[in-house]
Amino acid sequence: MELYYSNGAGEKVGILTSEEYHHCMKVMRHRIGDELLITDGCGKLFNARIISDDKIESSVEILRVAKEEIEPITNIHIAIAPTKNNDRFEWFLEKATEIGVTEITPIFCARSERDKIKYERLNKILISAMKQSMRLWLPRLNDAIKFENFLKMGSVLSAEKFICHCRSEKLPALKEIYRSEKNVLILIGPEGDFTLEEINLAERNGYASVSLINSRLRTETAGLIAAHTIQMMNS
Repeated sequence: MELYYSNGAGEKVGILTSEEYHHCMKVMRHRIGDELLITDGCGKLFNARIISDDKIESSVEILRVAKEEIEPITNIHIAIAPTKNNDRFEWFLEKATEIGVTEITPIFCARSERDKIKYERLNKILISAMKQSMRLWLPRLNDAIKFENFLKMGSVLSAEKFICHCRSEKLPALKEIYRSEKNVLILIGPEGDFTLEEINLAERNGYASVSLINSRLRTETAGLIAAHTIQMMNS
């Protein structure tokens, strides 16, 4: 059975809006009385029944909690420079959701090729990937922020902090210094990599420089490998 997302689904009622409504009622041709699987994106899976259709949105009655997952023990936060090609960044969001990244922050760096993002579209990508992979936790997509401002904000976060770059061949590997089950915040730069000034600034703010593998990677690939490395070490 397909999975639907209802933001704020409660103990009794949930609402299917916009794309969720269209897919459910127009594409899948469900009708009042049909039963569905609904998630609130916060760890709960519900059995629900459609009780109304006003041609814009549908209300569903929550019948029971079918499954409840506790919040992930390890918070995996990837702060990543959006790629010039939107498709590649959307691919990263999709795959990051599938493997269980919990938080994503787009960062604008000195060599970034993009300085704007379409937040609404990117959030739809996350929702779609969550449903496709039958996950019950929707990653948090933070507002885009300049690199230096993010470092100031990140200084108060309780997590192991790393910056991945290719400025040196003698960097320790992420898997060698990350301690399992610790919250983690990882910086991934643009295609031209972080500047030396950005790396030094990050290190002064408590980030450890690390490598991922012994070759250069695209931004979206680096983000995915970093996240997968953490997941594998925590599994």
